[in-house]
Amino acid sequence: MTVARAIGLAGAVTRLVVEAEMETGVTPRDLARRAMRTARTILHVHGVDVRTEGPPPHGACIVVANHLSYIDPLIVASVAPCIAIAKGETRGWPLIGRGLKALGVIFVQRGDPYSGAAAIRSAWRALRAGATVLNFPEGTTTDGSELAPFRRGIFGLALLAGVPLVPARVTYDDHRVPWVGAEPFAPHYWRLAGVSRVRARVHFGDAMTAHAAERAGELAGRAREAIARL
Repeated sequence: MTVARAIGLAGAVTRLVVEAEMETGVTPRDLARRAMRTARTILHVHGVDVRTEGPPPHGACIVVANHLSYIDPLIVASVAPCIAIAKGETRGWPLIGRGLKALGVIFVQRGDPYSGAAAIRSAWRALRAGATVLNFPEGTTTDGSELAPFRRGIFGLALLAGVPLVPARVTYDDHRVPWVGAEPFAPHYWRLAGVSRVRARVHFGDAMTAHAAERAGELAGRAREAIARL
């Protein structure tokens, strides 16, 4: 099972990369729809069932969610076409990095102000084109026992762009899904790919708009409270 799923993942990403290299004039909304198709394929290959609560977002908005695992973006994208913001290290992962680039993923190097500013500009362009942007403001994965503090950058973008925020909470029925600590990606993936079936749930909350004169930190606090309640 594990080998077959790894082969399926490699095949899906390879097809994605080839498709991307052949296309021209792709818009951010096209990339978001491609992300949905790809996410559904990969989750199906790996036996991951996704259930939703609340209406999935669409159009120009920012989805902010808790972060447990590298499959979180697939879970959200499978039900809501979006362009994700991901840590810069993933761009260098063999094959997977090329696949993420083909999906229009916006990479940000943690601790690098220039990279952060470039990511915000890319996200703003996607929003202006009518695409949904996905961000995990904790900035790293956790075991899900509690939400880590939220980084403020994406909330400043929401204020500048004047788009709504949609809080979301991702949960799994298997404690082996969260990817925390210093364990490398490959052994964790190999172990997780051996799990016969995983059930995931993503709960979308009500869209939030900024209050008059609200600051990014205040908006981040409200979003964190909303996700905690989901």
